[in-house]
Amino acid sequence: MNWPTRSFQRAAAVFFSASLLLTACEDPNTVGLELPGSTPLSTEFKDLAVTASTVQQDSLPTTGRNHYLVGRLQDATLGTITARTFFEAQVSNDSIPALFTGAQLDSVVLYFGFDQIYGPTTVAPRFDVYKLAAPLDSRTTYNSSSSLPTDVALATNVPVKTNRRQMARQRVNPSSTTDTTTKVVDAGPLNVIRLPLVKSGQSTAFTTALFTALNTPGFNQAALSNLLPGFSLQPNANYASSILRFGRTTATRAIVYYRAGKTKQPDVPIKRTYIIRYANASSSSATGQPDPNAPRYFTQLTTQLNGALATLVSDKDSVPSANTNGLTYLQEGTGIATKLYVSGLAELAQQKNIVVNRAELIIPARPYANAQFAYPLQAFLYEVNKNNQILTRITDNQEVDRVVQASGFSPTSSGNAAPVDFYDSGSTNKGYSVLLTSYIQAYLNNTLGEKPQGFILTASPRLLSNLVTPRTNGDAASTTLAIANNLTLNRAVLDANNIKLRVYYSRL
Repeated sequence: MNWPTRSFQRAAAVFFSASLLLTACEDPNTVGLELPGSTPLSTEFKDLAVTASTVQQDSLPTTGRNHYLVGRLQDATLGTITARTFFEAQVSNDSIPALFTGAQLDSVVLYFGFDQIYGPTTVAPRFDVYKLAAPLDSRTTYNSSSSLPTDVALATNVPVKTNRRQMARQRVNPSSTTDTTTKVVDAGPLNVIRLPLVKSGQSTAFTTALFTALNTPGFNQAALSNLLPGFSLQPNANYASSILRFGRTTATRAIVYYRAGKTKQPDVPIKRTYIIRYANASSSSATGQPDPNAPRYFTQLTTQLNGALATLVSDKDSVPSANTNGLTYLQEGTGIATKLYVSGLAELAQQKNIVVNRAELIIPARPYANAQFAYPLQAFLYEVNKNNQILTRITDNQEVDRVVQASGFSPTSSGNAAPVDFYDSGSTNKGYSVLLTSYIQAYLNNTLGEKPQGFILTASPRLLSNLVTPRTNGDAASTTLAIANNLTLNRAVLDANNIKLRVYYSRL
């Protein structure tokens, strides 16, 4: 690579010996002691310029993440984002109507617990529910670009409330031993949308067939899958105001409401329910991996980019920051990422006997440019070739992505990816940084194998299984993996003109 260099900046410092330089943790600009017989060594630092552009990745993993997305949002900066989610359905251990006398269907309602709304909340979302034409394939890995054919519509253009309140009954005088009167109080927001497939006294062909099956002895998973191979939840074609982020909660389920006779008084009907499960397994395990027994689901995300970014037709394309007012973008979910090209690394590698004391990549965010979205808490660096294709290597007889490893670990290993962490030092001082000391030393020593032609900075890692390796519950790797297992639309607007790689080094 023909990378131009910039002028050196020198800072005087003295170190004990060359051997100590390899493990020293002191500030390289501080002055140490010169031992008798040793040779003073100077350290230098150099800010290597970074050229940045915006790219878009596709086929990002979304299966079984801790969150899923549904809706459509028209974003003035990037364009239109559409999210659809496809679900498997699973039977529960509830008693089926067939066990009771005189069972009659009341209603069937889908519930989804949400924790975030991207976009304005003043317009009620409108959703469609479609039955899938075939079940999810157990041998297929679904991602953000995947889709499944649908069959009949189970509900269309249904408005859902996102401002529901949870009411609870509370004692008027809780300290009294005789006064047991109660009152209804507001217990806070109820972040669950309610989407009826059929209301009481109504029926559809699907709900009639479903209740007939539930009212037949021997109802099981095969019977449910025959009726409902799966379903999709998606925004109505005329809705484009917001995207909802849903989580794995016990509130997420389908409930079949019906009436049937009491066990000992079959002629006296009482209200009963049967639950059908989807996307409501417990949150991911301590390793950050999805519960393997949960009904599967995945989110499809499509974007219609506008402005300068509309030229991102394939993952080979990139938009220079000069075309986007000195900015580049980073967004989870959509695959919007920033490509970095570090000027000066090749020239620095030509110099002999260089010991890297510290290398830090600093990526400032543009102040006040990210009002609608929260910042991603972390990102990762992938080595790429000139066509933006992620490089791979064979590790332990397995092909793995070349994601930059954390300093202190072998740069050619896997399972120790370096999180590019978000920092917030005030409204005008936000951004991302990561130490690359071990990696830059390996680059200069030419021990990486094929040298990359740049890096992709992304908040959407491609594969979690070999990203980081938790060693104890709650350690830093566990936290990194848990964050990576979320699916959000968090976004950062980066100040591309001020991204730099600062390298402190000494000459032996």
